Amino acid sequence: MRVVAGFLRACHPGPTVAVTVVITAFAWSVGWRLPGIALLLVTVLVGQLSVGWSNDAHDAGLDAASGRTSKPTVGAQVTARALWSGALAALVVSFALSWIVAGPVGGTFHVFSVAMAWLYNLRLSRTAWSWLPYALAFGAVPGFVTYGLDGQPPTLWSSFCFAIIGVSAHLANALPDLQSDTEAGMGGLAVHLGRRRSVLVCWTLLAAGTAVLALVAARSNSIIAAGLVIAYAGAVVIGSRSRRRSGMFTALIGAVVIDVVAVVLVA
Repeated sequence: MRVVAGFLRACHPGPTVAVTVVITAFAWSVGWRLPGIALLLVTVLVGQLSVGWSNDAHDAGLDAASGRTSKPTVGAQVTARALWSGALAALVVSFALSWIVAGPVGGTFHVFSVAMAWLYNLRLSRTAWSWLPYALAFGAVPGFVTYGLDGQPPTLWSSFCFAIIGVSAHLANALPDLQSDTEAGMGGLAVHLGRRRSVLVCWTLLAAGTAVLALVAARSNSIIAAGLVIAYAGAVVIGSRSRRRSGMFTALIGAVVIDVVAVVLVA
């Protein structure tokens, strides 16, 4: 049970569940139904497990040196070697399932998305290019879903908005640990930009994504379009006026969630 608990903690359960739910909800919104959508969910989940396990396996040495006892590899719940084995096995299964559930074209989009997440883990997470795998991985999601459904290409707005959501979530998620990451020399785009510029870039990206979503939504539902603009403005005000350091992070994540929900509703 100790090893199982270690694997569960090492998979980064929060992001793993969030990404799986978002992609599955988007797939449902564009027309996926049972039993295909169930296999799609499993495909995405297994891919995300491979990403989480490879991340903790790769960072095991750094986590040990930094004394991060919350990490399962440091707490001796699971070894890095075991995580590598699990990650590679999940990667192979995920690739195979991608082509089974979405065909050669759609499946390749998901394979590419997972490969970009691995590229982040192994090479780019501590560089100023840490944003790029997020943009490419999330931007490929609509292609996986739409080509897999009926062989049709995704809309440009959906790919753009998914890429925006990915990069924004990456920057916002880095804010709470920005100071410790900077002191540890961890790198990453947020560390290179600093807190102030990271927040500014994040809000700018979300403004662009919200604007595109509002324009698309306005063609069929002006209420959703107006709600998006109001929600974005409200998040900016709340984040700017909050006296708590975590207030800006909460507001940014709230804006990201609003855009995610909007993508599903508009699709």
